[in-house]
Amino acid sequence: MAKDTAGPLRLLRETHEERVLAVLRTQGAMTRAQLAEQTGLSRATLSSIVQHLLAGQALTETGAEEGASRGRGRPVTVLTLNPGGGLAVGMDLQHRAVQVTVANVAHEIVASTGIACSERTPWARRIELASELVESLAAANSLSLKALAGVGVGVVGPVPETGGHPATPEDSPTRAQGKQSKTHSRAARSRLVHDGLAERFDVPVYVDNNTRLAALGEAIWGAAAGLQNVLYLRLSYGVGSGLVLGGHLFSGAGGAAGELGHVSVDPEWPPCPCGGRGCLERYVSLGAVLEECGFRQFDEVLRRLEDGDEAVRSVIARAGERIGTVLAAACNTVNPEMVVIGGELAAAGDVLLDPVRDTVRKHTHSQVRRGLEITPATLGHDDAARGGIALVLRRSALLAGYPAAPADPASGARFHDLG
Repeated sequence: MAKDTAGPLRLLRETHEERVLAVLRTQGAMTRAQLAEQTGLSRATLSSIVQHLLAGQALTETGAEEGASRGRGRPVTVLTLNPGGGLAVGMDLQHRAVQVTVANVAHEIVASTGIACSERTPWARRIELASELVESLAAANSLSLKALAGVGVGVVGPVPETGGHPATPEDSPTRAQGKQSKTHSRAARSRLVHDGLAERFDVPVYVDNNTRLAALGEAIWGAAAGLQNVLYLRLSYGVGSGLVLGGHLFSGAGGAAGELGHVSVDPEWPPCPCGGRGCLERYVSLGAVLEECGFRQFDEVLRRLEDGDEAVRSVIARAGERIGTVLAAACNTVNPEMVVIGGELAAAGDVLLDPVRDTVRKHTHSQVRRGLEITPATLGHDDAARGGIALVLRRSALLAGYPAAPADPASGARFHDLG
């Protein structure tokens, strides 16, 4: 009796199809030759798979690339995921703003907008604002939310991947209760965001720390695109960071890795709400800089810098030196290829960055500073929203194992397998 091979052959075809789709999700539009190289499939096998995916409208094939040809053969064409195959929404629920960005599965940004809000705006209202922005973008751009594949959301503060983790046995009862209360609050906030958006849009929702998502966005599309070891620092009303190390996004045991804003730079300084003293954030957050300069708006600080105001320049330079001191310690620890600096304060440009670079150079090991680049972020206000989109689209090889489900809280510090 002949052995039935239909099942294994179908499985093999589906495996090959997913390999092709995964490469296109990872790297965007590609020629057939590039796809063959990236997937390792033979030209004949790839041709069969591509034709099947084109027939099923999972892929589209566009015209000749400018300036490219096959010599005497037909012009080079590129394959991409069908833009009509779905939409992904990225949200950034910041301290004082809500940002929403929409992309299609072909990695094209379709629409983006944001709205200011008070730092005291309740989380339920932030969710409502974000939802309204999505719906207004859909209406303005004739987008059908029936094509929505998922929502990726960045929120402020650590996001416990497990939904919370117990205090360690060494903690005193009072301290343990305090830690558990804060962790529970963060977990409850993340759950509120997740459940509220899932109910509103009826799609998968992924919630993570917005600074970590900004790091992800810069490592995929921005200043650090293609690099494997990246430290991202956001200088805003808070100071936070994200780490991509060896192609892995590192979150730590409780989702709080990279809290550089709470590294102490002066133990004699008054207490910080985090429980420490003299934290970097108390010196270089946007609010602290504005207070020291004596202005209410950072635009005025930038204007004074342009006018050559030496007092303001001195404030920014001191902030850069303090930032550089903390970054030097972080760089000596993780040895990144690049440090990317974002947030409103980065708009001060080299007045801020030059003291950062000088201080890092002064306090890092020669092998650490060799080749290290410190550069401003390039994605701007929607960096974290784009990182949220990446969670949905699995846009990059860096995201090839990013967990959508909670991890075991007993596993300790974790790397997300991103590559």
